[in-house]
Amino acid sequence: MIAAALISLAAACPAETPAAMRLEGVPPVLVSGRSYTASLAPTGVGEATGAGWTLGVFDRLGRGWKADLPSLGFQQAFSVGLTGAPYAVSATYAEPSCTRTLSVSAAVERRVLAVADCRRGVSEPRTLVVGCDGRRVRVRGLSWRGWNEDVAVGTGAGGARVRLSRPQECVAVDGFIYTRARVDGRRYVLDCPIV
Repeated sequence: MIAAALISLAAACPAETPAAMRLEGVPPVLVSGRSYTASLAPTGVGEATGAGWTLGVFDRLGRGWKADLPSLGFQQAFSVGLTGAPYAVSATYAEPSCTRTLSVSAAVERRVLAVADCRRGVSEPRTLVVGCDGRRVRVRGLSWRGWNEDVAVGTGAGGARVRLSRPQECVAVDGFIYTRARVDGRRYVLDCPIV
């Protein structure tokens, strides 16, 4: 906390002065729910001072979080949601006479998975098994509409209809999964698999 407070007291570094550090681990396109690790690395120009740095991850509406990290070598994991793209990922640290803020704007690829065979995440499965609590139902030959949206609708062999909804983050598959299913009118809850 004290390191972050001291960083905020110094004036911003001039844009024309090369930065002593660079922000790493932030690709130009982030996949929703996937884990990334941000870190700072020396550029070989100038010097960074102080004990730590601050990482910020915010969507286009300003929703997000900041973390005060204890050392310049500290790495921090982060992920982004399904909405609010683009995201701004920033790093703030101290240089001898100023505060440097590095910022990257990243687009988001919206990706939602189905839990297949009750244990792994897949995109647009041709075969889906739901009812992992004992009421197992298998639907084959699926084709999908609206995949990666809040609701995906599939039609399978024999005219079976599947509706997947309520995407939520699932750490076990490093992404978002549909957590509700309706198969020919019967409702199922799809849990995040334990890997």
